[in-house]
Amino acid sequence: MKANVSEPTSWQRVLNIEIPEDELQALAEQKQQKYRKQIRIPGFRKGKVPVDVVKSRYGPAIRAEAVEDLIQKSYEQACKDNSIIPISEARISDLKADQTGPVTFTVETEVDPPVEIKGYHKLKARPNPRKIKPAEVDNALEELRNRLADVTDVDRPAKNGDLLTIEYVSVSIDGEPRSDFKNPQYPIELGAGKIKDFDKGFAGHTAGETVDIKVKFPKDYAEKSVAGKTGQFQIKINKVQEKILPEIDDAFLKKVGDFADEAALRQNIQADLERQEMERAKNEAYNKAIELLIKNNPFDVPQSRVEAYIDHMTEEAAKYRRDGQPAPGREAIAAQYREMAVKGIKRYRIIDFVARAESIKATQDEVDARIRQMAQMYNQDFDQLKTALRQNGTTNRIRADIREQKTLDFLVGELDPSAQ
Repeated sequence: MKANVSEPTSWQRVLNIEIPEDELQALAEQKQQKYRKQIRIPGFRKGKVPVDVVKSRYGPAIRAEAVEDLIQKSYEQACKDNSIIPISEARISDLKADQTGPVTFTVETEVDPPVEIKGYHKLKARPNPRKIKPAEVDNALEELRNRLADVTDVDRPAKNGDLLTIEYVSVSIDGEPRSDFKNPQYPIELGAGKIKDFDKGFAGHTAGETVDIKVKFPKDYAEKSVAGKTGQFQIKINKVQEKILPEIDDAFLKKVGDFADEAALRQNIQADLERQEMERAKNEAYNKAIELLIKNNPFDVPQSRVEAYIDHMTEEAAKYRRDGQPAPGREAIAAQYREMAVKGIKRYRIIDFVARAESIKATQDEVDARIRQMAQMYNQDFDQLKTALRQNGTTNRIRADIREQKTLDFLVGELDPSAQ
């Protein structure tokens, strides 16, 4: 077998392969002997059919089968000989397989191009958490009281802070009736929503009333099907409830964590907010570090990787589409997510390069700690869960997640690999 390899781009490989006639003939003869023992032809005992008869009747078909086998075998061998690791299906063209002479064909495939990431030791990307203000602790404590508030039905006009249980009687968007709006599963808090037209429409009305509300949705509204449009809603108020906030007394402190006093609770809230802020600052630093490395280390991304990402997003969009709404087509998904796909793939390759270069990996203790957290969360036995995760492959994903997290920490100065 002969194979010549060319590289039109950093991620494309084109193999021109030639299989000698004697190699093809040898395999065809092996197959003739195999079929000679298996086929049945009137006038001959099984296994005693002459080779000439087999060749006369089945020669072209046997040769075609041999050609097919050798194409796959020679392609795999050519990849091995030339250190090619395909990431896409092989595309075969220009096949020449006459009844005599060598077989020649061309194979196109894609590979992950080699990358060399430089400058990752000198990144100016460090977490910069802001200081938590006393007012933020006050707000968090108030939110905690709201979550633990008791509610009671009231027979008065609704006001801000009340909880309303509602149902849609009719809905139209830009004059077209819509039946896909589902009634809220939980009560809504008056004054807490992003659409103030709803708050104005509900305020001052009591349980049992049906109100007509006109809503102008913002252009950047999350639900794209109504963003920037005008809605006309007829809504029945089934219930108005008032929230009664708990006092910060011994019973409350015990319920939320058995704290000695309000100061201890506030200290705990302060620490939790600081952890959240550090997490935000680290994520911001991670993104900055990756953006800098992408900018300073340009490399190509194979098209098959991008298309696979878009295929996945198309499947996800179809899976989680809203009832009654058609899923966006692949073309729309591609337009929306192609750039994200390229960045995501580059991010993965950068992290993988740095992790390999710095020998960053997940230790068994770290994996066990993650599994132990999961066991506690789901109230499962640690050893049983660990065995199950190992068997279904989840342990490998846990290792990959930890490796990625540690690599990102290294890039922003939060990890010393030598201390692992």
